[in-house]
Amino acid sequence: MNSQPDNSQPQPQRQSGTSTGTGDPSQDKHSADVGLICVHGGEIRPLLKRLNRVRKYVENGCVFRGGFLEETVRVACVEARTGFARHRNATQTLIREHHPAWVISVGYSSGLSSDLKTGDLVMATEISDTHGNIIPVKCPIPGSRRVHKGRFVVADEHPMTPEAKQKLAESSGAICTDTVSLAAAQICQETGTRFLAIRTILDEAGEGIPQQAAGLMFDANSRAIGTALATLTRGLRQAGILYDWRKRATASSDHLDRFVAGVILRISDQLHR
Repeated sequence: MNSQPDNSQPQPQRQSGTSTGTGDPSQDKHSADVGLICVHGGEIRPLLKRLNRVRKYVENGCVFRGGFLEETVRVACVEARTGFARHRNATQTLIREHHPAWVISVGYSSGLSSDLKTGDLVMATEISDTHGNIIPVKCPIPGSRRVHKGRFVVADEHPMTPEAKQKLAESSGAICTDTVSLAAAQICQETGTRFLAIRTILDEAGEGIPQQAAGLMFDANSRAIGTALATLTRGLRQAGILYDWRKRATASSDHLDRFVAGVILRISDQLHR
């Protein structure tokens, strides 16, 4: 992180919160090319490391960052934590303060289709809730063997067992599930902001996920971390299971990073032609 941040980088105007950057917050602010919203920083840690001249502040419990990808592409990121309402509010703030041309919901997802393997990438063509309400998503990015396109379903919580995943797949017709991407899609639809949802598959349709690992991977708040640490004290087997899931999550984040970085650069190229 550069100790002398460039004031031309995207930094949203804020009325409250704790700043960890320097500079005058009353200065005129600049728009971002792309805004990213996720649950926690672990989902996009490799991508955050790509950014330079990063500025950061905290507002209403959400962590906002602004920086540059490859020196010229302005990227704004917000870690909104869990909760549908939190993601709606964080998306509203992201759009109001950063004015991104595109918003991308990114992070981990659970597979509902046997075609999806851990580390695969998924892009939404539409996002539904569990009541059958659907928002279409125009996704101009082509798919490939390990990059899938289809319907996402947003559930109240992540399905923990193969049986729960099968039931959700049958009721929704979706290929994967998360708990928040519809919130960002709704705000983008309301504001006329272009939107994508790009996620990486953490757990496959035919497997369950331990509760402690689920909390750490999908939530990563202090309570989830405390529960995971308590698991480590119960023996080598439990510690090994948790380590395996952390390793899996790290690899999935790496896949997401490479793909999303390419998408951001492609979007930026189109914006500045």
